Amino acid sequence: MKKIKKESIKKTIEATTSKSVQIPLVGVMVFCFLLAASSFFAGAAWLKIKGTGASVSKTASATFEPKKSDKPDFQFYVMSFCPYGNQMEDLVKPVVDLLKNSANIRPQYIFEKIADLKTQCQQYDASNCANYIKAGYFTAESDCKAELDTYNKKCLDEKQYLKIGNTLYGSLHGRQEATQNVREICAYNMNEDKTNWWNFIDNVNKACTSENADACWEEQAKKAGFDTNKITECFNTQATELIEKEIALTTENKVQGSPTLFVNGATFPPEAAYTSDNKGTLKIGKKVFTQDQFRTADAIKEAICASFKKAPKECKTEIKAPATSETASNGAAAAPAAAGGSCN
Repeated sequence: MKKIKKESIKKTIEATTSKSVQIPLVGVMVFCFLLAASSFFAGAAWLKIKGTGASVSKTASATFEPKKSDKPDFQFYVMSFCPYGNQMEDLVKPVVDLLKNSANIRPQYIFEKIADLKTQCQQYDASNCANYIKAGYFTAESDCKAELDTYNKKCLDEKQYLKIGNTLYGSLHGRQEATQNVREICAYNMNEDKTNWWNFIDNVNKACTSENADACWEEQAKKAGFDTNKITECFNTQATELIEKEIALTTENKVQGSPTLFVNGATFPPEAAYTSDNKGTLKIGKKVFTQDQFRTADAIKEAICASFKKAPKECKTEIKAPATSETASNGAAAAPAAAGGSCN
């Protein structure tokens, strides 16, 4: 269980005149010619910008300049049933299809290790209502107490966590999200070719939920071509090791929300690119992306390509956004990826 966030609580808890001037006819003709020419080139520039979705302007409120390497490293931190994380997976997939093995593109998963359950759940004690009301999560004390009482009972229930030995591990959307995180890591590590993994992820995102993943995942893995016995064996023998490794990475990189992205160790998009009026702009290479374009496949591709010492020819290919908005996992209408939402 995480600290209360707005997204994890019910929505109750987002005219003068002048003398005429005579201009010689030649002057009028020259002026009209210049006006027409400037309009033509301005229009052409607009069409070019409109077509690519990203401006070629040299000015921006921030610039993304990651370290260069021969084979860039791109990490995207997610939770298996975070809708924003699932959206990010949908955006990363065409980047993988384009760049293939020229970049190391890898998912990482967010877990929480529960040191002491009673201490962990104190945040849901009704005595904290004054703070939550002040923060705007609740408007009435009675609503706050009722809601926190429900959260507290759920938080104290060990069935909400993945228990290995005497250790409890959590994920924001419950135990089955934690177990699915592990299975997805196991599946990713099985093959060099990640095609089956991406098919598995797509299948799970469309067919399973954090409420039925333990019963749902196996069929989706088989459809993707996996030996489910091997995934189960990995889960039974390596879960602790895999989870602890992910926790070490999220702690080191101070990751709190799904999705969180890193290109060669640099956060993408950088915090400086965002503005409170949602008009921030970010220059990546020769392109400038507006704030509502930061979470697009082409922006992610450009960020990775900017980190090559020598970019492959595929980097010249634009990844166009789909004509219509995608459907979020489990059939729910997708929130715009550009909104920058996260699960934390």
